[in-house]
Amino acid sequence: MKYAVLVIFLIYLGIISYLYFTQDEKIFNKKFAKEYFPKRIEKITFKTSDGILLEGGFVKNKKNAPLVLYFSGNSNNVLEFLDNIAPKIKDYNFIGFNYPGYAGSKGEPCEECIYRYALEIFDKYKPDFVMGRSLGSAVASFIAANREVKGVVLITPIDSIVNIAKNRYPFIPVSLLIKHKFEAYKYLQKTKAPVSLLLVKIDKTVPKKSIENVLKNISNLKKIETIDGVGHGNVYEYKGIEEKLRFLLDVLK
Repeated sequence: MKYAVLVIFLIYLGIISYLYFTQDEKIFNKKFAKEYFPKRIEKITFKTSDGILLEGGFVKNKKNAPLVLYFSGNSNNVLEFLDNIAPKIKDYNFIGFNYPGYAGSKGEPCEECIYRYALEIFDKYKPDFVMGRSLGSAVASFIAANREVKGVVLITPIDSIVNIAKNRYPFIPVSLLIKHKFEAYKYLQKTKAPVSLLLVKIDKTVPKKSIENVLKNISNLKKIETIDGVGHGNVYEYKGIEEKLRFLLDVLK
């Protein structure tokens, strides 16, 4: 009996160790953010205060149109959204940069540096709106809590990496293990700007409890749009996604 308990304990420790030492590659799934060569937009770079060069793009749809700063998901190249989706949202201009270590961006990703660089980008370009998908929803929420914006659009948002991990690994003390928490719900509590959301009917990545936590922490919720036929990872395959995003921006004006 003692031997069996010891084996179970060692297996449990092994699982904890595995999750701890592999968390960076799980949270920052940069291997899927493949190099992308845009066909429609201007490719630009941003040099951070500590000398890291970030790859990005600028979409000029209309002169003097409001500028949207976009933050992508944890396994995406931001240039794909900027090249394929943003040019069809004609009443807005867009800008965005890949996270450190993603595609053509230098450095390595971390929560602290992503937030810091996002603020530096915001302060340089002074966008009117911020928009974020999945992990990027936490970054957009962080910006809105620390800078004045006209509105926030969150696409398949998360409430925190910790809460999502708790749902996935209920018997593991994930709150003690996770280094990059991305606690979007805390930033939403401090956000005064109006917020609109795009949700998918069936989200297999973000549990219902986490979505409810996002909703209850938004003080100025303007609109929720829920779409069907796509999931968390392929939300941009929805037919008419550009019209949905334009509508969610328009309601914030």
